[in-house]
Amino acid sequence: MGASDSVEPPRTPEAQAKLDKWLEGRVAGEPKTCVKTEIVTSAIGIDDRTMLFRDSPRIWRTELRASLQCGQLGKQATIHTESAASRVCSGQQLEFSDGGIDGACVFGDFTPYTKSK
Repeated sequence: MGASDSVEPPRTPEAQAKLDKWLEGRVAGEPKTCVKTEIVTSAIGIDDRTMLFRDSPRIWRTELRASLQCGQLGKQATIHTESAASRVCSGQQLEFSDGGIDGACVFGDFTPYTKSK
């Protein structure tokens, strides 16, 4: 197996349960490269691979390209993005500070999840 064949480590049971809870009853839509900046203010850290954002009635999911403490991101975090526009895109960085924990994440594409009908 070469370096390009790396396999993601399994998600912890706690992180998987948290992800399942947030996405329960929802269906994935078409991934987007960019989303409105406002949605990143409601970030939910699942683990160092996955982050969710609430945007009623949708929940957006991004698989992170890089992560430093992103699974620790909480509701009271102060969030900063690189974007000067009104949107954030895949490949851009989010930095946060949350009760003594500082971290940074690089976004992947954003997949919307909506309630199934």
